[in-house]
Amino acid sequence: MKIQKYVLIALCVLLSSCAQAKDSKEIHASSFMKDLKKGKNVEIANKIILDDVDFTSIEKLQMLSANQIQNVVEGNVCFINCIFMGKVTATGKYKSVDVQTKFNNNVIFENCDFRGDVSFDNAVVIGAVNFQQAKFRKAASFINLMAWTKEAYFSEIEAEEDINFIYATFNGSVYMRNAIFQKSVSFQGMTVQGQFAASGMKCAQSAEFDMLTVGQRAIFNYSTFEKQPTFIQARFHDDAEFVGITLQNLNEVFENTYVGGKLLVGESVAPARLKVEQNLLQKQEN
Repeated sequence: MKIQKYVLIALCVLLSSCAQAKDSKEIHASSFMKDLKKGKNVEIANKIILDDVDFTSIEKLQMLSANQIQNVVEGNVCFINCIFMGKVTATGKYKSVDVQTKFNNNVIFENCDFRGDVSFDNAVVIGAVNFQQAKFRKAASFINLMAWTKEAYFSEIEAEEDINFIYATFNGSVYMRNAIFQKSVSFQGMTVQGQFAASGMKCAQSAEFDMLTVGQRAIFNYSTFEKQPTFIQARFHDDAEFVGITLQNLNEVFENTYVGGKLLVGESVAPARLKVEQNLLQKQEN
């Protein structure tokens, strides 16, 4: 009887430990990366990920060229209200060859807190892109990101260090309302085929929009720039709205800028002294 009693107690302790482990808020990346390697979906909420998340470690590789390999993630990647203590990256190397990651489904990091560096450089996303309310505590980079989704969400993100969207391409609309950038931010060469809705943006340091291309409306209404932003050689194929914003030296801010629709600055249409190159792109297209 004593032996049975001890066995029962041990079993209860074991089950209790398993339950606690299951309910633990802290997890390791290995707990879900193994599912991604099998092509399964990953949907995680309210967890703390203790170590680095490297999507190139899935190693489902396809050769793109002699010096570039594509790593393919088949399943959905969905994190809601999670904290990432380490780095999160979708770029790396395989035997000295550059590796970029292609996500064949959704990439969602809604209301997530990134404590380490974040890099989605050269990544390709076929599904949804959602970083709404994400907090970037260290450097974040989306250089050359290619997003095929109709709508990409970055509204209410907060970046405490430098963040870059240089030469990123969005084949739909980008929503970046009320984003906060405490350090420098660059959208240099970024392409948005749809709308770029960035009203209420707050930029505490430099903000570069040089060579930005927007296919539909570009909306920066009531954004604040502590330093004068630049839109040199930007291409707005529809209206470009800067209502509620005071910009000085407009000819310098919008040097060689093309606007297909109306350019709204302050509370009205931009003054006649602003030399916007309205015909530059038209000449190239004809």
